[in-house]
Amino acid sequence: MTEQTPMQPMPNNEDNSFESITLHDIIEIFFNNWRWFIASVVLCLGVAYFYLASTPKTYKREAMLLIKDSRKGGDLEMTAFSDLAGFQSRRNVDNELYILQSRRLMTEVVKKLNLTTNYSTQRGLRTQDLYKQSPIEVRFINDDNRQGRSLRVTPLSNTQVLLTDFYDKFLSRREQRTKLTANFGDTVATPVGQLVVEKTLFLDSTYYDKDIAVTKSTLEATANNYRRRVQSGIVNKQASVVSISMNAASPRRAEDVINTLIEVYNEDGIKDKQSISQITAEFIASRLEVIGSELGKVDRDIASIKQSNRIIDIESEATRTAGESSKYKAESLSLENQITTADYIRTYLQDASKAHDLIPMVASIASSGISSQINDYNTAILQRQKLLQNSSENSPVIQQLNTMLAGTRNSIIASLNSHIETLEMQLKTMRQEETRINSRISSMPTQEKVMLDVARQQKIKEELYLYLLNKQEETQLNYVIAEPNARIIDLAYGSNSPIAPRSMVIMAVALMLGVAIPFGLFFLLGMLDTSIRGRRDIEKYTTIPYLGDIPQAEQAAISKQGVAVREAGRDAISEAFRMLRSNMTFMGVTSGQEGYKMQTILFTSSNPHAGKTFVATNLAMTLASAGKRVIVVDLDLRRHAFSTQMGHGKSKRGVTSYLTGTHTVNDIIEQSSMHENFDVIYAGIQPPNPAEMLLSDKLDALFEELRSRYDFILIDSTPSMSVADAIICDRLTDLTMYVVREGILDRRQLPDIERLHKEKKFHNMSIILNGSQTHRHGYGYGYGYGYGYGYGYGYGEIEYREKSYRKRITKFFRRLLSNK
Repeated sequence: MTEQTPMQPMPNNEDNSFESITLHDIIEIFFNNWRWFIASVVLCLGVAYFYLASTPKTYKREAMLLIKDSRKGGDLEMTAFSDLAGFQSRRNVDNELYILQSRRLMTEVVKKLNLTTNYSTQRGLRTQDLYKQSPIEVRFINDDNRQGRSLRVTPLSNTQVLLTDFYDKFLSRREQRTKLTANFGDTVATPVGQLVVEKTLFLDSTYYDKDIAVTKSTLEATANNYRRRVQSGIVNKQASVVSISMNAASPRRAEDVINTLIEVYNEDGIKDKQSISQITAEFIASRLEVIGSELGKVDRDIASIKQSNRIIDIESEATRTAGESSKYKAESLSLENQITTADYIRTYLQDASKAHDLIPMVASIASSGISSQINDYNTAILQRQKLLQNSSENSPVIQQLNTMLAGTRNSIIASLNSHIETLEMQLKTMRQEETRINSRISSMPTQEKVMLDVARQQKIKEELYLYLLNKQEETQLNYVIAEPNARIIDLAYGSNSPIAPRSMVIMAVALMLGVAIPFGLFFLLGMLDTSIRGRRDIEKYTTIPYLGDIPQAEQAAISKQGVAVREAGRDAISEAFRMLRSNMTFMGVTSGQEGYKMQTILFTSSNPHAGKTFVATNLAMTLASAGKRVIVVDLDLRRHAFSTQMGHGKSKRGVTSYLTGTHTVNDIIEQSSMHENFDVIYAGIQPPNPAEMLLSDKLDALFEELRSRYDFILIDSTPSMSVADAIICDRLTDLTMYVVREGILDRRQLPDIERLHKEKKFHNMSIILNGSQTHRHGYGYGYGYGYGYGYGYGYGEIEYREKSYRKRITKFFRRLLSNK
């Protein structure tokens, strides 16, 4: 080790208030506290393992649907039947997605799969869902799915079970603790109602005496729960593909819920289409009944005329004329039929009681615009009926839809009025032409005229009847070929690997937390520690010359007189004081008086327990070992710290007795038992006015005498921040050693010490760091100068070589394995 030179005054960089953490600091924290890091890692990994062992594994299942969106060409399959269907309902994927997520559909799914009753058992730390694998099945008698309840079933044998832990919100504690034994298949009256426990094919001896938790939830709560768990969304805005996914502890449960939801959705779409076909079929049937009755009457009239008048044939001229008349009559009747149909629909729309009913689709309406309006109106009515299942009449969406429907109805009525007026004008023209033809027939025999008129009516009624029969068949065909609104791309599928909990991620996070938690705590403790943590703090906040630092001494190595140095020792303490003795010679200061060399050294501090007495005693011992005549003067007239340490705290001979004239200089000087070159002057009796006594001229005379006798005079004084004694004694000194204790002095006091230096309160002021720690537990500077290590003095000591991190890591693992 080379000698340390005193620190030159450095500018105080107050802006650099934060010291960054270096890799060396991190490694030091780890190696100095490795047991805490190991314990934290083990604890965090244990918590992570417990979490993984107790948390059920979660699996994901997903299905893909192609919604037949009218805007994106989703109805291409129906083009072959478009003429038969009469109209095509228009759909879009956004509305269908809302229907797919409705409570009504999920309620149907819950009912079909009986999801209100759940079975589970404990497997180690984890709760296992027994969906479709339960060894028992519980049926609640007279259950209305409006009340939640639970119990615990324990199979005792192949014939008996034990029922315990009954619960619902109305049970008392006594009822909850009821225990019942029952046979499989028996109806048992329990606190939660009558129930029957049946065994399944999964019951075997492994379930005997094993508790099975049975939970019965309400239908509404179960449906809402699965609505939250089942997620639906559009895969791509440019397509009409919908993804349906669900996460569950039982992959089979997720698959069943998703697939059943798709099934219920498709069934619901088919029912919507069949409802329109059914209403149209009923309307056609009623018209067929009326026209059939009229056609029967015409047939009977023809038979009666032919029988009474014996009419067999009509002459060709009459036939031609009658043919023309029949043509105009047919067209007139067709117009009348269209007017009647349009008037019927208009009356139907004006009926307030049918304001929210579907409009029958009648193909006899020749206007394509009116047919399109009716198609759109029926589609809106169906959408309103579906929305009402999840909303109320007061919903803004329903109110807006009602307004739109009212406007559509008025528009249809206006269109019908215009259409009827057009038909009536056409009918008037046809009748005029018919009148002209009839005038030509008037010359024909009355019997033939009547016959032709009746035959004409028969033909018209027959054509209309056959037309309605054809439409009836088409409607029935539409009812049968009604297809679902969605095409299944993929049924529910997924990986057999769970998506949660992610074991590797959780263990990795636990490992990182295990390392980060103690590091953060040690770093936080270091940041909260405002005490001096090394030489860097002193250099940062002060410009006072730095003489050196004294490492923390073991209590066992300190004698009763406070001496820790050894005359021929190579320990850190001894080397530190030798370094301090050497650094004193570099100060290059004098007392300011000609002929005087640096002899008097004052020791002070900011507060008690800084170790100034310890430093003064051991420095005196170090100087005495070097052959110097040294005397320590205890000028701490208040606490007598040095005198007490030497066992003469209550001595009557000392500085106070000399200042009062009781004793002479020779009387108060005593030789210490530690070294022949080491003398002491004790404080003496504690005076009532210590500060005034230190101002005495006799004290100056005493030190003049001591200068002539000794090479060095060491003054153990009081803390400078507490009383003024140390500042008063500054006139006697050539060098002031300000002792700072690491881990004791608050860094916030360093500016006050700097102020003492700048204001020159002490002569030739310098700083000594006492109690330096070579290793600190938390974040710190930890210089560790290593006094006494590897100087190469050749005294037979093992020289110190600085250990590399590789060797330190190797040693760490060896210690770890040896502890195991």
